[in-house]
Amino acid sequence: MNAQNRFEISDFMGKGLSRRRLLGLGVGALATVALASCSTGPRWVEAAGAQVTESERNRGGTGKVTSVDLRAGATTVDLAGVTATTWAFGSVPAPVIRLSAGDTLRANLHNGLPEETTIHWHGLALRNDMDGVPPITQQAVKSGESFMYEFVTPDPGTYWFHPHVGAQLDRGLYGALIVEDPAEPGMYDDEWVIVLDDWLDGVTATPDEVLSELSRGMGDMDGMGDMFMRMGNTLMGANSDLLGGDAGDVYYPHYLINGKPAADPAAFAGKPGQRIRLRIINAGGDTAFQFAIGGHSLMVTHSDGFPVEPVEVDSILLGMGERYDATVTLHDGVFPLSPRR
Repeated sequence: MNAQNRFEISDFMGKGLSRRRLLGLGVGALATVALASCSTGPRWVEAAGAQVTESERNRGGTGKVTSVDLRAGATTVDLAGVTATTWAFGSVPAPVIRLSAGDTLRANLHNGLPEETTIHWHGLALRNDMDGVPPITQQAVKSGESFMYEFVTPDPGTYWFHPHVGAQLDRGLYGALIVEDPAEPGMYDDEWVIVLDDWLDGVTATPDEVLSELSRGMGDMDGMGDMFMRMGNTLMGANSDLLGGDAGDVYYPHYLINGKPAADPAAFAGKPGQRIRLRIINAGGDTAFQFAIGGHSLMVTHSDGFPVEPVEVDSILLGMGERYDATVTLHDGVFPLSPRR
């Protein structure tokens, strides 16, 4: 018998998996176009003040503070021998931020990018002026400047953070935010935070270049019908029965798990019989992933941070920005982790 059970990434575009049940709650939309570009859009107004301060005080909380520095800047990533230049908070993904419900997060953003940026705390209920969506809840942080995000984290769950400026989300500027529940019984032996992503930055183009391609449209496509084809960094006719239609408009040369492509797989080692909690986050800009572990069933326990009636499935469909928690009992051997587009 093997002493350890090791999970590795299989071919993302491999053969389909047989399924007893498929958990699919649809594909969420994660906007990457800056609201500031809409001249008729809402204007930013000062959200801080006495009322906000009083409301935040009424949240209570533990009084414990977790402080982190998030330095947005240029970096390179190794994609199985391909070196790509991107932007990140030090690494792709950023180190996991972990604290308990009721604790205060104090995150100091240092903007070392050549343009303005913010941090949006995806899925978390928090004070409006810390939500990081310009021009609605704050002014974007200018290049070379800093901004302190400080708020109580009221609800336990799996969350994540990313910019809300332009197409910055499609670079490496993201990370997981885990808010633990001190009262939760646990009932698992270990945990693995899994961040899925589609990737092209520094390989075929930059996200801004792709956004420019998309904004020009497809031109005159009369008579092309449902033909599938790639045009530069965009796709035409990409359809999925699983998604009920459109399967995306962007060509991605890589799909990543925790910053690693299939040719250099991320892996998790554990012992047979262990119960592992998976915290799965889809940080992709234009991809819904069907997530499964070969030879295993998954017990889904949480959706977008909050507990659900547990349901056993063979695969999970995650739309952009969605998160699921699931537990898996490890078998003996080596098994593929397969997030398929």
